Amino acid sequence: MPIERSEQLTTISFGDFTGGMNTAQPGSQIAENEAQLIENYEYDYNRLRTRGGLSAPLITLEGDEIESFFYDQMTNGYLIFGKTPEVEKQTAKIYFADITSGVKDVGTLTGRSRPVCCKFGGDIFIASGGKLQVYDFETLKTIDGSYLCDNVFERYGKLVTTMAGDDNLRYSSVGDAKSEEAWVEKVKDDSSAKWLEVGYKDDGDIITCLPMANDIIVFKDNGMIYSVSGEYPAWNVSLLGQKSDAERVRQSIVTVGSSIAFITKAGIRSLDAVQVYGNFQINEIGYKINKAIAADVHTPLCWNLIRKRQLVISPNIESRNKLFVYQYNMTAGYVLTFPEPILDMADTTDGVVLAIGNRLHRWSFEFDTDNGLPIETKAITRQVLTGNNIITRRFDVFVESNKEGNLDIDLLGKTVKYSVQDKRRIKHFYSQSRGFELCIRCDTPHILNYLRLYAMEV
Repeated sequence: MPIERSEQLTTISFGDFTGGMNTAQPGSQIAENEAQLIENYEYDYNRLRTRGGLSAPLITLEGDEIESFFYDQMTNGYLIFGKTPEVEKQTAKIYFADITSGVKDVGTLTGRSRPVCCKFGGDIFIASGGKLQVYDFETLKTIDGSYLCDNVFERYGKLVTTMAGDDNLRYSSVGDAKSEEAWVEKVKDDSSAKWLEVGYKDDGDIITCLPMANDIIVFKDNGMIYSVSGEYPAWNVSLLGQKSDAERVRQSIVTVGSSIAFITKAGIRSLDAVQVYGNFQINEIGYKINKAIAADVHTPLCWNLIRKRQLVISPNIESRNKLFVYQYNMTAGYVLTFPEPILDMADTTDGVVLAIGNRLHRWSFEFDTDNGLPIETKAITRQVLTGNNIITRRFDVFVESNKEGNLDIDLLGKTVKYSVQDKRRIKHFYSQSRGFELCIRCDTPHILNYLRLYAMEV
């Protein structure tokens, strides 16, 4: 621990939080820049800042709930998908909305899977487990000549679809995915629709496919991962790995930079491009928070918020209001909690937008409450143990806020209160123990720069 002598006092510093939360080791063994818990904070350089709050609703659906949505940057609009009906064979409604024009009914999905959208040729294509659909911002059309699909993405001027239970990648014609001929294969026409089988008789269904570098990476629910390189007629399918343990949830596998991150029962893993034979390898990321994530994984979701450099994980469908964040530019993790379940999110030109209930909210530092509800932060420091008695003398706390409120510091059964507007203040605190940890709580927006405890060892 950082130590400096002043009047025979030892300084125990809790001023560098860049290591994030560490649940992989006992609290007494974690590093000086780590904490046992960091909740509802985000990073402001190496300082902890109360996470951004939620705006008033930007858009509200009447008579329906939001299951997911797709953000269109060109129109600054949202293609919103309602809740999937409980009645079998019924499908969710589709809406289009923007902040200025409100919400309009578009139609219904052809399938009951969580929709995947792809912008292609100025239109939005939708895969939901039924026939492919296309929305041109005026009308919704079902492409009868397409195949059943629950995933869609663009590849070199073609759309590619896949479907659970089918081993095939199905390519549209070049530049055309919505005409009557778009999905018809013509043997003598290289620009027509084509298909490719991946993992012949391997007894696995495709979870999802994601472009990575010059390849397409195919995850299957039997643990197999394949790469498809080249283009027709020179396709090459390679087995990259087995026993990936990827969850059978499409939205739990996302592209992060030049890698692919995916959620398993053991936490976060990544598929990375490397300069070795095979070109790819599976690694563990988020090691320090994986134990906490793995404690309750069921139908996980994750999102890559590129502008914030955050991989956000929702491990359990029953507790969507609790999110884990892997801050990948710092390799640090922490926890966020919200008043209601977070159903979906997207990185937009105006910041991050969250789907909650039947509403869309903006999540931003511009707001210091969750639409009027206070944001409660909590941090538990590393545990300090010694063979001698530690006699505490005083705290030195550097905290900043433009709001009135208190920072509560719990130590050895006592609570010390600090005004967050005092910026820096030294306060006396007398206690004795062979070990301790600090619990720091606050419901006022603030920035925590550092906390130092002055004590004697006897």
